[in-house]
Amino acid sequence: MAPKTKRMAISSMLENLSAKDFRSFGVQLRNRKEEPRVPRNKVEGKDYLDITDVLVSTFTEDGAVREAERILRELCLNDEANDLVKETGGQSSAPGSSDAGGSSSGAAGGSSCGAAGGSSSGAAVEDFLKNNEEDLIQGVTKINVKQILDSLKTKTVIDQECYDAIFKIRTSQDQMREIFTVIKTQKGKNEFYGILGKKEPVLMDELKKKM
Repeated sequence: MAPKTKRMAISSMLENLSAKDFRSFGVQLRNRKEEPRVPRNKVEGKDYLDITDVLVSTFTEDGAVREAERILRELCLNDEANDLVKETGGQSSAPGSSDAGGSSSGAAGGSSCGAAGGSSSGAAVEDFLKNNEEDLIQGVTKINVKQILDSLKTKTVIDQECYDAIFKIRTSQDQMREIFTVIKTQKGKNEFYGILGKKEPVLMDELKKKM
């Protein structure tokens, strides 16, 4: 079977993402640090066809596939990234692949989640957060949730929109639960782990002793 056109493959991939993953994809796209930048108004409130148009018009079709793959891997959506590469008949631009022509943003920003070459420290952080999620949700004080949110925004783990949405949630437990939901990248988890260590050192030490 002939590969799909790149535009069709990207559009189909975006259409099949869950609502939460689609929103996270848009956040990653508009928060990219490298040029070309994508304006917020090109992403917010747009559907999968609009985002496809933005990707292709901004990066060209080849570049759009690489950028979409990069974002998917940042979100730990490796199956979706692999399917996209396969459907477009290309090679992965993920670190360690043979695609030397991949975008620099893909190589530098690729997530280590699920990758054999991921660092053990990253895996340890992910395991700690996963195994102690409920204890952290229940144990972090309300005043520290605000400080954690401030630090996550300062370190660009979350954007202003996400910050405002979480801040409006009524209880500290539900705020923490939402923080766990929105932080998907290994970099974000590492930052979150470090912030927890600074803001809740006693709680973190107790949880580490249980591991």
